[in-house]
Parts: sequence; structure tokens; C-alpha cells
Amino acid sequence: MILRELEIYDFALIDRATLSFKTGLTVLTGETGAGKSVVVNALALVLGGRADKENIRHGRDSTSISATFENPQVQQGKALFDTASIEVDRKIKKSGSSSININGRKSSVSQLRELTSPWIQIVSQHSGQLLMNEDNHLDFFDHLANLTVERETVAKLYENWSQASDELRRVSTKRKQLADERELLLFQKGEIEKAEIRAGEEEELMAERKRLDSVQSLMASASMIQNILSSDVDASGANSVLDMISSARRELDNMAEIDNALSKEVESLTEIDFQMEELRRSIESYGESLQDDPVRLEEVNFRLDEIYKLKKKYGGSEGSILATLEDIKKRLQKRPDIDGLIGSLAAEENKRRMAYADKAIKLSSARRKATQDIDRLVELELAELAIDNARFKCELVFENDENGIVIDGRTLKPATYGLETVHFMFSANPGESLKPLVKTASGGEMSRVLLALKSIELVKAKVKENVLVFDEVDVGIGGQTAVEVGRKLKRLSRNCQVIVITHLHQIARKADHHFLAEKSVVDANTNGLERTSIAIRELNQVGVKREINRMVALPEEEVKL
Repeated sequence: MILRELEIYDFALIDRATLSFKTGLTVLTGETGAGKSVVVNALALVLGGRADKENIRHGRDSTSISATFENPQVQQGKALFDTASIEVDRKIKKSGSSSININGRKSSVSQLRELTSPWIQIVSQHSGQLLMNEDNHLDFFDHLANLTVERETVAKLYENWSQASDELRRVSTKRKQLADERELLLFQKGEIEKAEIRAGEEEELMAERKRLDSVQSLMASASMIQNILSSDVDASGANSVLDMISSARRELDNMAEIDNALSKEVESLTEIDFQMEELRRSIESYGESLQDDPVRLEEVNFRLDEIYKLKKKYGGSEGSILATLEDIKKRLQKRPDIDGLIGSLAAEENKRRMAYADKAIKLSSARRKATQDIDRLVELELAELAIDNARFKCELVFENDENGIVIDGRTLKPATYGLETVHFMFSANPGESLKPLVKTASGGEMSRVLLALKSIELVKAKVKENVLVFDEVDVGIGGQTAVEVGRKLKRLSRNCQVIVITHLHQIARKADHHFLAEKSVVDANTNGLERTSIAIRELNQVGVKREINRMVALPEEEVKL
């Protein structure tokens, strides 16, 4: 991917700027505060950087950045877009909304980053600050060793293992609580099931108890009814009801023989006679079934008391007791035997641990193999950057942990990105021992180490059609060192497009193309109000000579390009 053009509208202090880029080494210079880094910020935005409405030019409603890239990958069948030219447009409105179009099609930030991140890198002073923190050295190292995929695989496996370990730890910690909960549920389940509760039983028992409580009265009443219905003479000397009905029936039969119109009444009285006899037999059977049974009464009272206690514990009705039983069964399914659960979790945790250990050990081996090669390449690069006697070493640092991963007879503490960290060790002077880079390197040396690492990264990536942007990483260097850095950047530009923001004339002299950032106060409108504006323009040979004259503070005629 090659950057061909960058158009900036209403961004920060820029009203409008159009920069046309070519291959080779391009520099952007200007006075301190002239707005050089604004161009880098605009480029970062169009590459998928964070949208910030604060970047909108004061008094404007939006800002837009457009970049045009040459797409050589299309000829190799590897491009995300099948066009030789890719145009990216990004617009940010004051409302905070942001839109992205790639070749006229709406796209997302993730799609934009997927397109540009493999081919375009911005190396800023922030990158040097990252290098000053040893926690970031492993990230630098893995990029140099082309182990990014492997480290991400290990990180994912570590996350999976950590999740399993956390769950095992949680369950183990709550072992007694979970066991007590399960024991209670099992007790409640057994209590309800043993009681064999069924809907409607209480009502039936209440009726039976009422009958047993009144059995003497019921027996007396049944006997009285039988006497009334069937005894020859009751206590008062009257005939029984059945006898009287029989007498009436005989008289009515005699009357019907005389008058046929009474046949219907004969039938009715006959039916009454049958019904009364059936009633007598039923009362007789009922009376015989009645028993004065205090044992059964005690059983009924005990069962009702048992149902009452269960109702009080489990919801107030037989239906709620049965519903509680079903709920307990479901909860028990979700609470398997705690020992079995812990055993299952332990097996899964160990499985994930072994998966992590396998990949982490392989990654550790790959890192050990890569260290010597990287050490040698960095020292060669530093020699080209005027640190002839530099020594550089990638020191793998391990931490022992008795519960860690065993490798080569040592038990090492596992971490997200493997079993080791990396510290860059550095010595710039002959006879001096290696010391941590972050403690011994000067600002200028740190800049050159960063440039050396980026140079190696490009070589190892074996990619030529890319863009490398350096934003003032030359801080702290000058003189012959700056000359060597300029030569290094020039050599890099043979394999990729290099854009450099710099204050150093030694670097600017090596440029194939030169842009100048200038800040000025201009009339903003017809009312004569003034405002600050940044202009970016490409310099011709005369302009380059004049700018380098300014950078070295020499008379123009003494500056040689």
C-alpha cells in the first residue's frame, strides 16, 4: 500500500491542505509549533484512529480527511479491494457522529483498520515512551520474532484456563455452603415424598374425622329412622311408615278396581313404596357400617396434623407442597453432588492448563531461538546508526512458581503471554557491562534503538509496498549521529515509503520530497477578524535550500544540498 494523496479540511488549525506523496523519503519540517504533527494526527484519523470532535476547526460544523492509496496487492490477488486505487474518506461532525467511506462504500472503523494496519505504521515519540517501559518489551520482541499469532493463541488459552481455575476456586470455596444447600434440598424432598401428599386428601380426612367424632349420634339417628320406617309399632304405639304406606296402597288398589281413573295414583304410590323400602335398606346398611373406632380417629388426627405442618413449611396448601417438591427436584438437577462437580471442574481446569502449557512451552522455545538472531540484527542496525560498539541483548526473564508450568526442570509462573517476559539489555560503550535499556540509554540512543527495531521489523516482514511514518523520533540526537539516522531512513525508503516529521537538517538533506508546515495569522472574514491558520506546501529546490538554511541557521548561500 502506498499513500498517494492526503486532503485535510477544517482539521485543528488547517482550513484546507492537500499533500501529494511519492515513493522514497519524504520529510515534513517547520518551526516548532508550526503544525507538523497535525498532519500526522489527520493521517492517524483516516487510518482508523479515535474520532474526536475537538479536532474540528473552530467555527466549522465538521472536519473531513481523505486519503488515496495505491493498491499494488490487487495484482497479487491478496487485496481486500479489487481496485488499483483506494480512496478513504472520514468525516466527523460536531454532534460527535463519524462516517467512513472506502471507495464510496460505507465502512466501519474495524474494516478501515483491517485494510490499513498491515501496511501503514506511525512511529511517534509515544512509541519511544513505550520502549522506556520494560513491560512493553515482550510486545516489541514478539513482533520482531514474528510470533504475534503464537502469543495471541497462548493469551486465549490462558484466558480459558483462568476462567476454569476461577470457577473451580469459587466452587471449592463454597463447597460447604453448596453441600449444606444440597443436603437441605434432599431432606425436604425426602420429607415431602415420604408424606405421599395428594390433592384433596385433607378435605377427605376432615370429613372422615367429623363422621368419627359423631359416630354415636349417627348410629342413634340411623336406628331411629329404621324404626320409623319399618317397626310394627313405634314407641308411641303408631304403625311404621312402611306399614301405613302399604295399607294406603291396598285401599287405593281397591278404589282403582272400581274407578280406573285412579290408576295413575296407584302407580305413584307404588313408586313411593319402593323408594321408602330402598331408603330403609340404605339406612340399615349405613348404620351397620358405622363403627366407634377411636384408633382410626387418632390416625386421622395424626395425618391431618402432618399435612398441617407441611402446609405451614411449604406454602399453605397441598398444591403448594407438590409444587415445592417439583421445584426442589429441578434445583437438585442444577446442584449435582458437590464432590462430583468439583471433580469435573478439576478435570476441565487441568485439561485447559495442559493446552496452555503445550503452547506456552513451544512459544518459549521459539523465543529462545529468536533471541540470538534479534540481538545480532539490532547490533548491526545500531552500528549503521553510529553506535559502533553497541551491544544489545534480549534477556528472557522467568519467575519461579511452585504451582506453575514445568519446563527444563524449572517450575515457572504462567502469564497471559507465556512463561517469560523480555528485558532489553544495552551497552553503548566498550568495556561496559550490559544494563537495562530503560536505565542506561540516553534519549538519542533510545530513538536509534527504536529505529533499529522498526528497521528489523520491516526486513523480517518482507513487505515492500508499505508506508512508515516517523513523527519526531529523532529527539535527542544531532551532529554525525543525525547524519547516520538520515542515511538509515534513506536506506529504508528503498524498500518502503517513508514519511518523516523532523527538526534535523541532516535528515531533511536526505529527502526525495520536502513539505513545509507554516503557521500564520490571516483574515477570517470581511469583518477583518484574524485567526491562526496552518498551511502545508511542497517545496521546490529553491524552497528546500531556504528551509534548510533556516534549520541550520546559516546564510542561504552556504547551505549545500
